[in-house]
Amino acid sequence: MKRIALGLMILVGSLWGGSGGEIFKSKCASCHTEYVPQSKLLINYEHNNSDLNLTAPTLTELSFRLRDQVGDRRGDKESQLLDIEEFLMAYLKHPNRTKSILPKAVLRHFKIHPSLRITEEEAEVLAPFMFDFSEQMMVEHSVSRHSYEEALALAKKEDKIVLIEGYIPFCRGCMKMDREVFVEDKVKEALNQGFVTVKKNVLIEKLPLGLKSLGTPSFYFITNDGKHVIDQVQGTGTVEEFLGLLRSIQKQLTKGEFYK
Repeated sequence: MKRIALGLMILVGSLWGGSGGEIFKSKCASCHTEYVPQSKLLINYEHNNSDLNLTAPTLTELSFRLRDQVGDRRGDKESQLLDIEEFLMAYLKHPNRTKSILPKAVLRHFKIHPSLRITEEEAEVLAPFMFDFSEQMMVEHSVSRHSYEEALALAKKEDKIVLIEGYIPFCRGCMKMDREVFVEDKVKEALNQGFVTVKKNVLIEKLPLGLKSLGTPSFYFITNDGKHVIDQVQGTGTVEEFLGLLRSIQKQLTKGEFYK
């Protein structure tokens, strides 16, 4: 991952948790910030990096791009990690903008890092650490997710709506929603006030009430008695669009309007 050579970040505490994190910390963390909300990053880049004055792309950015750009994202994880290991070793040895996995709009704000050699053993543990980091950040900064059974019990107790987010691991729209919408404070507040969330991989997990996947990302709103689907929606949207959807679902429930 040559772009990793572009900059590396300061990781914290338990997130280092293993040799991959320690290697990143010792070889890379002097440059990269670990996490910045995507909304702030986009504004920062629009302002020519003058808001945050980053010295390199964030580790979360690198992680997302590795997952999406290196290897077969639709294949099995182990095969993709092998491709990422090879990419990291080759790119870090000979950093090159033309081979970077980051978009030009991001790259233009940073200098290419000098050549850095890592061993096969280092690449073997660095690859999964970087691959998993973005997902760890989304879990840490997003709303809490529950199993469907837990969500029903909690929703009934707190008089909330069950929201099931249907996803698949290689869905770019799912990544977009996780990265740009579910981590935003306004969205988290709205969800915490009126909903209990569930996340289901629709490739391997069945939806309740005989529902069929609409595609991904998709959102299924269910009453807290588990008997009615209020509505189901497929697609991505902005923060404001998603907040509007949540308000609409709550109005439908108040009126007793159900999908089925």
